[in-house]
Amino acid sequence: MRVAATVPAASRGYDGGKKVPGRKRYIVTDTFGLLLAVAVTAADIGDRDAAAGLLTRLPSAR
Repeated sequence: MRVAATVPAASRGYDGGKKVPGRKRYIVTDTFGLLLAVAVTAADIGDRDAAAGLLTRLPSAR
């Protein structure tokens, strides 16, 4: 297992497609590479679901 023993079980999951246990990390950057948003989910959360939640946390475009 790639997850440390100190990581709570609620934040861990198993990605059946990649056969990997643990967490997934998502980031959003602007065209300059500046960080706009970050999300960490359990591995069993789908990419589409994680992206929807992440995009709602972005600052509004001006």
